[in-house]
Amino acid sequence: MPQKEEPLHDYLQFIRKYSFVICLSTLLVLGTALIISLRIPKTYSASTRMLLIQSNTASPISSSNLFQTVFSGGVDRREMATISERFSTESMLNAAIENMEENELGDVQHLPSIGNLKRKLKAQIHPDADYIDLSIELTETEGGERNAALLVNQLARDMQILRSENEKTRLAKHQRLLEQKREDNDKKIQQLIDETLKFVRENGSPETWYPQLASLLEQYRNLQERLGIAEQTLHTARGRLTHLKNRQENLPQQTQISETQNYHPIWLSLREKLDDLESQRIGDSKKAGKSSHELSGQDAQIAELQEKYDATPEMANITTYGTSPHYIYIQNQLIELPPTIEGYENETEQLKKELQKTYSQLQKLLNQIPVNQHTFTQLRTELELAGTLKEEIEKRYLESEILSAESGVTDTQIGGIEIVDIAVPRKIPISPQFKLIVILAGVVGLCLGVTLALLFEYFKSSSLSLQN
Repeated sequence: MPQKEEPLHDYLQFIRKYSFVICLSTLLVLGTALIISLRIPKTYSASTRMLLIQSNTASPISSSNLFQTVFSGGVDRREMATISERFSTESMLNAAIENMEENELGDVQHLPSIGNLKRKLKAQIHPDADYIDLSIELTETEGGERNAALLVNQLARDMQILRSENEKTRLAKHQRLLEQKREDNDKKIQQLIDETLKFVRENGSPETWYPQLASLLEQYRNLQERLGIAEQTLHTARGRLTHLKNRQENLPQQTQISETQNYHPIWLSLREKLDDLESQRIGDSKKAGKSSHELSGQDAQIAELQEKYDATPEMANITTYGTSPHYIYIQNQLIELPPTIEGYENETEQLKKELQKTYSQLQKLLNQIPVNQHTFTQLRTELELAGTLKEEIEKRYLESEILSAESGVTDTQIGGIEIVDIAVPRKIPISPQFKLIVILAGVVGLCLGVTLALLFEYFKSSSLSLQN
């Protein structure tokens, strides 16, 4: 215990020994600090709080700002930083001062230069909210709390008006661009419709191509079947004609039709003459005056006729010949078949022409369908894209109108900025802070006194050691 009290006792003696130096140093530093703080002009601060309103119908977020937007809770921190930096620009400060002069607000003549204002003006962004705090510090000679409050309020209103005008200008340009795009797109859609209708009128559409193709295929198949039947019929008719000609050559043209047996006409004539002469002989022999010479002449005639009569057969066979019915049938068939064959030939030729025509149409349609299908698909795709673009333009135009309507919802919310707290003049200065100055000056003076005492003790001990 005694070993521990000796150093403390020495320290107390050291402080008693140099108490004057320590107190004097402390008082000198305190006095000097008080004099300086009293001569320092009072500085006043004013601040306003603004809320950045994020539009619900804003454009889609780009991929480059996706992570930034997610981490910032959906707020565009880059825009907030831009607004904060914009407050410190010379154009904003000059415009605010000019507006204050026009409205006769504050003592603009006492305001510091633009360079000093830029250094004194602070715009702070809250990391967890959409607030921006704008503050400035001015001394009494620069207008104090009144000029500070007026200046930050004027800057906030100017920013609202600037953003509102920029937003209106941007929306107006956006709407004009959308209207131009809508007009151009409508013209393009009408042009595509006209081209599509013209193409359909000239070449048809898939709704007509494929039924037409099916119809041509069915027609081609039917014509092939008919042509096959016609060629087979023609071949049969020609074979029948050849066969009939061969049959006709081997058949006799005349054939026996009938055979009858009657009295020979010469025999009948001789018999009739003989009877007449005999009757006349008998009559003449009974007549008077007839000579034997006349009667012998009649007897000679009768004898001659009797001789011829005896030489002539009593009965005669009569045979009738005529054209053969089979020959006539073949002849008729030969007469009828050539026109029939000619008709079959004409039908075959006509079917071949129709088949060739149908084949040409089918080939043409088969060659045209891929090209027409590609052209039609391209026109339809362009028309669908134009329709999609029209829907997107209408959507964007509606969003632009909603943004335009939202921009003028309330008087406090202008240009997407709402002034939450308006800066008011506060009589309490932020500097100098007398309590802090006194505490710091006391600590510094005490440290200075102890240091001087240690120096005095060191030099005194050094001089005594040199003397010894």
